[in-house]
Amino acid sequence: MIVRLAWLFFVLILTGCAQQQQTLDDLGELDIKIDTESPVAGSRNKAMDNYWEFMSGTKQDSQKIEAMRRLADLEMERSEERFQKKMEIFAQNDASDDADAQALRETSFRGAIKLYEDALKLSAGGPHSAGLLYQLSRAYEQAGLQKKALGALDRLLALNPRASNRDELQFRRGELLFDWRKFKSAEQAYTQVVTMGTSSRYYEKAATKLGWALFKQERYQQALKAFFALADRKLKPAVGLVGPRKLSRGDKELVDDVFRIVTLTFNELGGGKSIKPYFDKNGHRDYEIRVYRNLAEFYVKKNRVRDAAETYHAFAEAYPMHEKAFEFDLKAIETYTQAGFASVLIEEKRTFIKRYRINGAYWKRYEEQEDTILAQLKTAVRENSEDVVRHLHAEAQKNKTAIAYQTAFIWYRQHLKWFGQSKNAQKLNFLYAELLFESGNFEKAASEYEKTAYRYVRFGKSAEAGYAALLAYGAAEKKAKGKQKATWSRLAVGSAMRFGKTFPGDKRSAQVLTRAAEDMFALKKYNQAAVAARQILELTHAPNPETRRTAWKIIARAEFEKGDYARAEVAYKVALSLTGMNDVSRKALKDGLAASVYKQGEYMKSKGNLQGAIAQFSRVEQVSPDSSVIQSAEFDIAASLMESGSWRDAINKFLAFRDKNPAHPLAVRVSENLIKAYLKNKQPLKAAAELENMAKNKSDPEVRRAALWQAAELYEETGSKQQVIATYKRYVEMFPQPVEQATEARHKLAVIYSKAGQWGEQRYWLNEIVRSDKNAGSGSTPRTRYLAAKAAFELAEPALQSFQQVKLVRPLKQNLQRKKQKMKEAVDAFTLAADYGIAEVTTASVYWLAEIYNEFGRELMQSERPEGLSQEEIEQYDILLEEQAYPFEEKSINIHESNVGRVSEGMFDEWVKKSFVELRKLSPVRYAKSEKSESTALYLY
Repeated sequence: MIVRLAWLFFVLILTGCAQQQQTLDDLGELDIKIDTESPVAGSRNKAMDNYWEFMSGTKQDSQKIEAMRRLADLEMERSEERFQKKMEIFAQNDASDDADAQALRETSFRGAIKLYEDALKLSAGGPHSAGLLYQLSRAYEQAGLQKKALGALDRLLALNPRASNRDELQFRRGELLFDWRKFKSAEQAYTQVVTMGTSSRYYEKAATKLGWALFKQERYQQALKAFFALADRKLKPAVGLVGPRKLSRGDKELVDDVFRIVTLTFNELGGGKSIKPYFDKNGHRDYEIRVYRNLAEFYVKKNRVRDAAETYHAFAEAYPMHEKAFEFDLKAIETYTQAGFASVLIEEKRTFIKRYRINGAYWKRYEEQEDTILAQLKTAVRENSEDVVRHLHAEAQKNKTAIAYQTAFIWYRQHLKWFGQSKNAQKLNFLYAELLFESGNFEKAASEYEKTAYRYVRFGKSAEAGYAALLAYGAAEKKAKGKQKATWSRLAVGSAMRFGKTFPGDKRSAQVLTRAAEDMFALKKYNQAAVAARQILELTHAPNPETRRTAWKIIARAEFEKGDYARAEVAYKVALSLTGMNDVSRKALKDGLAASVYKQGEYMKSKGNLQGAIAQFSRVEQVSPDSSVIQSAEFDIAASLMESGSWRDAINKFLAFRDKNPAHPLAVRVSENLIKAYLKNKQPLKAAAELENMAKNKSDPEVRRAALWQAAELYEETGSKQQVIATYKRYVEMFPQPVEQATEARHKLAVIYSKAGQWGEQRYWLNEIVRSDKNAGSGSTPRTRYLAAKAAFELAEPALQSFQQVKLVRPLKQNLQRKKQKMKEAVDAFTLAADYGIAEVTTASVYWLAEIYNEFGRELMQSERPEGLSQEEIEQYDILLEEQAYPFEEKSINIHESNVGRVSEGMFDEWVKKSFVELRKLSPVRYAKSEKSESTALYLY
């Protein structure tokens, strides 16, 4: 008996040790004596049999209770093994009935539960109760009797509220309550564990399940605090470490679990937009990026595309300067792309580009990390920008609206500005130019085509772009107005020459350069025209004969216009050699050749090489016998001879030219050259005759007038009186205007007739002078008035003579009447002359006016007396005559005084002097000191 008890005690001790971590500290001790050297049986069943035997033989309740607990523990082990085996069979039979499984569970642990319950009853609140309740709660749990398990734990905590393992007990309570969906109660249980501190080995599990309990109650904010408290604990850098600590496998799994539930929590709070407000309120964490990423990836897995994209964006918006911000925005774009959300994709890309634009705020923030962050960013911006540009291009082509085109243009310009050196830049530049052309913006299209063709490394469409630029320039020219047409034409030509130079092997180069050369020539850009034409001849792709002929023609014409006539001659000869004998263009080419030779003569003539010029002019007929330039050459031979002083030869050449080519435009210039040659050759009469010929044949009235006047002067110089008179008369008849020159001609005629004593002819022309000036109106000049005044004075002199010839003799009455009439005529004539206001004519006319009155008075006093008068009657008659003569004398004095008064105006000519003399005679008292007065006048003058 003792041996069996000893063995049993040994088993109890072993079993107790095995169960020590799951028992309470206050289990009672067995007060028995055993033999420690007794042999012990080795099987669990044997031990259980021994416990049963022991319980039946002991009287002590405490020992019986402990033995019963030990027996229950062994039964528990056996039940667990039996249950696992039955569950395996259950699974192999593909049984899935939960009720059957639960029934199996209950029956499996029924024995152990019964033993624990019996022991607990026997203990009746004694020191073994706590341990038994603990084990009973476990048995209930294993049997699936959650409510009973919870009750056992509650009784245990009530029995020993400060039990050392209360963290475990509360955690298990929380688990049971959680499984029973008593989340509020579970929360309280978990909270009890958490408040015990991090030293509890259940702290982290309780903290996790606390968050879950809060989550299940939809208290998401509190749940997050619980989760993040745990995350902070695990992810906070250890003292002395830089950066996050290295997690164990278990910790890593725990953190992963925490972030999974955090993801679910933020999903419930509204998704990515709820993350920032939470951290703003509760403090930011270094691992926030993980929260955003996990939530976004969660949405991706759930195919919640917009939510995923918005979450990615939420991070970039919350931390716009974060080094990963652009990656999150890119992930949003990638999400939309993979889901096929084309409707929002382009706008997403546009937003991305605007946010991370080259040289923008983000770019400057990381400019020192160009090889890492910026390199990735630049690639992302470029790729997305290309997508946007291509999309906008397609939209513009589809809609064809101004706003669509302008939007595409803006994005094209931006892309090419940022990525002008990228691999696809030239292709995009070409597409930009194409779209500009489609929109009708030919001017800008031309510029962009040229950029595509010439500013990049050559690509497949470089030549195509260069040619398209020409088409754009042509379209721009058609659209332009006024001076703008010429501008676009010039630009097109420059572009064409560039095309030919850059793409000499292109089949279109010959055509392009030909057009360019022709246009350059039309724009008078002769040097460029010649260069373009020569480019045609140097093309890799040899042009056809017709194109070569055209090139040589352009070279010939361009060199001609440039003034390089020797080169022009050579080019014309080559062009002629490429032209068929029956080709209608041969005549123009031969004329050009002749003109080139002719121009060489002109050049030599301009340099003073007259003999060389004559030789070149003579060669014109040799190179082109039927050229229209021959006449010009013949004319210039004569002109060159004249310049060299070969007057007679020049005269003969000019006469021959006129005889041979009377209708030639140059024939009208023969006369002026002949006139010069005749004069140089001492043949003035022939020169005058040629001048008369000019006056007849020239179309220019001024030339004709000058020629006729010069002819008259030549006749006058040579003393050819009749020719002079005839020429001046013809001049007056043909050219009454200008009045002054015609008046000079009349004056010359009056002088000629005066010298010849032909007074009637003289008076006619004098009267013509007076008449023409009177009728001249605004055409009257100081010269015409002077000549008219002189003519009027000369016409007054015969009237004076007629007045003086009439004497007051008998018959007195008739002679007095005649005298008065002649006096009036003379006074009128001199008054007319004086009225012109010409000083020398006025003083003379005034003098004679005074003398006419003086003479009339004097002759009146000297007139014959009537016969048969007595002495007294004669005296009375004399008194009467004096009374009649006195007014005339006074008038004479007054008129002379007016003449003398001109001294104060600076005039003191011979007629003023004569008036002084006459005043001394007429008024000796008044002019007693006449000599002194006259001297004073002379001094003043």
